[in-house]
Amino acid sequence: MTKTIDQIAEMLRRREISRRGFLGTGAALAGASLAPSLMSGSAFAAAAPVTFVSWGGAYQDAQKACYCDPFTAKTGTPVVQDGPMNESKYRTMVESGESVWDVADVTHEFLYNGIKNNLFEKLDASKLHLDRVPQQYRTDYGVGDIVWSYNIGYSTKVFTEENHPKSWADVFDLEKFPGTRTLNADGPQAVFEVATMANGTPMDKVYEVLATPEGVKAALDKLSTIKKNVIFWDTNSQSQQLFTDGEVSCGIILNGRAYDAAQKGAAIAVEWNQNIQSIDYLVIPRGSKNVEGAHGLIDEMMVAENQAKLANMIAYAPTNPAAFSAIDEKVSRWLSTHPDNAAKGFVINATFWRDHLEGLLEQWENWKLS
Repeated sequence: MTKTIDQIAEMLRRREISRRGFLGTGAALAGASLAPSLMSGSAFAAAAPVTFVSWGGAYQDAQKACYCDPFTAKTGTPVVQDGPMNESKYRTMVESGESVWDVADVTHEFLYNGIKNNLFEKLDASKLHLDRVPQQYRTDYGVGDIVWSYNIGYSTKVFTEENHPKSWADVFDLEKFPGTRTLNADGPQAVFEVATMANGTPMDKVYEVLATPEGVKAALDKLSTIKKNVIFWDTNSQSQQLFTDGEVSCGIILNGRAYDAAQKGAAIAVEWNQNIQSIDYLVIPRGSKNVEGAHGLIDEMMVAENQAKLANMIAYAPTNPAAFSAIDEKVSRWLSTHPDNAAKGFVINATFWRDHLEGLLEQWENWKLS
């Protein structure tokens, strides 16, 4: 399977090089000489495209418009879009030495686990303006580009602002709040946390409980109580569509995806109580064919103006503090970093998932098949 992906990507690279290579290189060099201040990092000659993988749908559309297109305009280097991001596919490609991705948007938990498993190229600080992003959003292998949250989403056709699921225990209460639920299927992250909270565990004790075999069993047992009433989503775009089509009454959705769906007319709202905050990081997969271009694209994704534009499109919080001044007030109320929202939730424990992901992923997959 990865060989086929590799062959297709190589064909795309060769086609782009033959069609755009010479003119793109000339444009990049001319731009560098006439307006060097426009370059976000080092000057990159347009050779092989940068292949960017993210989570698809409205989010990746926004990334293309706010990051990838400006990068191409400044450097002449094409950016090939791929996705949605899949952690299993990522591991397979990197471990087989056949990665076709140059920049990947990955979750906080996957970053820490991937560092442990040598899945990323170490970033070259000399090629990046790292001072744009606070230290809390940087590692030697990844730079944070958005802050977001897992929320309780609910249908405003089924529930009201006064009477809707206000906790994960409510989401699991099929009698008080009837209807089909939705949960993410791609991994145990967030699902195990919400099941543990649904069992009555306080937010500050969730990982203490999940670190025990008894806690994991209790989470899976709780999930089993609603399994027949759940539609699982594999991609964030699917989670939006389930609410848009009225197929579910409540469940897990990312705050930015809920915002995008609501702006497009979907009957959806979110509850901020017990939200789980996380960070997406930009990484260079180990074995990338275009490490130089990858650094250039990552640098463009840290520019304050670009991050503000993305936040205004899809309500994911920026990691560059300078971006906040250009974010619309009505959007900021949807951001997980808004003080009112942040206080009602907690940040996902990435070190817990670094140490436990493989084992809990196996149990999660076995539970889904049971």
